[in-house]
Amino acid sequence: MTFVFENRPRVEDDILEALDYYFLINPKLAEDFLNRLEEAKLTILNSPEGFETKYKSAKTILQKQFPYHIYYLIEENKIVILAVLHAESSEEKIGKI
Repeated sequence: MTFVFENRPRVEDDILEALDYYFLINPKLAEDFLNRLEEAKLTILNSPEGFETKYKSAKTILQKQFPYHIYYLIEENKIVILAVLHAESSEEKIGKI
Protein backbone atom coordinates (compact mmCIF):
# COMPACT_ATOMS: atom_id res chain seq x y z
CA MET A 1 0.00 0.00 0.00
CA THR A 2 1.20 3.50 -0.80
CA PHE A 3 0.91 6.08 1.95
CA VAL A 4 1.00 9.86 1.85
CA PHE A 5 1.93 12.07 4.77
CA GLU A 6 -0.39 14.65 6.22
CA ASN A 7 0.71 17.01 8.99
CA ARG A 8 -1.61 18.34 11.63
CA PRO A 9 -1.34 22.14 11.95
CA ARG A 10 0.85 22.06 15.08
CA VAL A 11 3.60 19.99 13.42
CA GLU A 12 5.11 22.98 11.62
CA ASP A 13 5.38 24.87 14.91
CA ASP A 14 6.95 21.85 16.63
CA ILE A 15 9.59 21.58 13.91
CA LEU A 16 10.30 25.32 13.84
CA GLU A 17 10.76 25.36 17.62
CA ALA A 18 13.35 22.57 17.41
CA LEU A 19 15.08 24.17 14.42
CA ASP A 20 15.35 27.52 16.21
CA TYR A 21 16.96 25.82 19.20
CA TYR A 22 19.48 23.82 17.16
CA PHE A 23 20.26 26.72 14.82
CA LEU A 24 21.33 28.84 17.79
CA ILE A 25 23.77 26.14 18.82
CA ASN A 26 25.04 25.45 15.31
CA PRO A 27 23.28 25.88 11.93
CA LYS A 28 24.60 22.45 10.89
CA LEU A 29 22.65 20.88 13.75
CA ALA A 30 19.43 22.40 12.41
CA GLU A 31 20.17 20.92 9.00
CA ASP A 32 20.97 17.55 10.57
CA PHE A 33 17.69 17.68 12.50
CA LEU A 34 15.74 18.08 9.24
CA ASN A 35 17.69 15.24 7.63
CA ARG A 36 16.98 12.89 10.57
CA LEU A 37 13.31 13.90 10.41
CA GLU A 38 13.15 12.86 6.74
CA GLU A 39 14.97 9.61 7.52
CA ALA A 40 12.44 8.83 10.26
CA LYS A 41 9.57 9.48 7.85
CA LEU A 42 11.10 7.01 5.37
CA THR A 43 11.41 4.47 8.17
CA ILE A 44 7.72 4.97 8.97
CA LEU A 45 6.83 4.46 5.30
CA ASN A 46 8.76 1.18 5.24
CA SER A 47 7.01 -0.18 8.32
CA PRO A 48 4.10 2.01 9.44
CA GLU A 49 2.72 -0.59 11.86
CA GLY A 50 6.14 -1.45 13.23
CA PHE A 51 6.34 1.12 16.01
CA GLU A 52 5.08 1.33 19.55
CA THR A 53 1.68 2.79 20.33
CA LYS A 54 2.74 5.28 22.95
CA TYR A 55 -0.19 7.62 23.50
CA LYS A 56 -3.80 6.57 22.98
CA SER A 57 -3.75 5.21 19.41
CA ALA A 58 -0.76 7.27 18.25
CA LYS A 59 2.39 5.43 17.27
CA THR A 60 5.79 6.99 17.83
CA ILE A 61 9.30 6.78 16.47
CA LEU A 62 12.35 8.33 18.09
CA GLN A 63 14.60 10.16 15.64
CA LYS A 64 18.23 9.11 15.36
CA GLN A 65 20.72 11.58 16.85
CA PHE A 66 18.03 13.87 18.30
CA PRO A 67 15.72 13.25 21.29
CA TYR A 68 12.49 13.91 19.38
CA HIS A 69 9.54 11.61 18.89
CA ILE A 70 7.30 11.75 15.84
CA TYR A 71 3.73 10.91 16.89
CA TYR A 72 1.53 9.60 14.08
CA LEU A 73 -1.66 7.78 13.16
CA ILE A 74 -2.37 5.51 10.23
CA GLU A 75 -5.63 6.39 8.48
CA GLU A 76 -6.42 4.39 5.34
CA ASN A 77 -3.70 5.50 2.88
CA LYS A 78 -2.43 8.38 5.03
CA ILE A 79 0.13 8.69 7.76
CA VAL A 80 -1.02 11.63 9.82
CA ILE A 81 1.77 13.24 11.80
CA LEU A 82 0.26 14.62 14.98
CA ALA A 83 3.32 16.16 16.62
CA VAL A 84 7.11 16.24 16.77
CA LEU A 85 7.98 16.49 20.47
CA HIS A 86 11.10 16.36 22.59
CA ALA A 87 11.48 13.06 24.43
CA GLU A 88 11.27 14.90 27.76
CA SER A 89 7.99 16.65 26.92
CA SER A 90 5.51 16.80 29.75
CA GLU A 91 2.46 14.57 29.85
CA GLU A 92 0.40 17.74 29.56
CA LYS A 93 2.07 18.67 26.26
CA ILE A 94 1.74 15.14 24.94
CA GLY A 95 -1.90 15.11 25.99
CA LYS A 96 -2.59 18.02 23.65
CA ILE A 97 -1.75 16.08 20.52
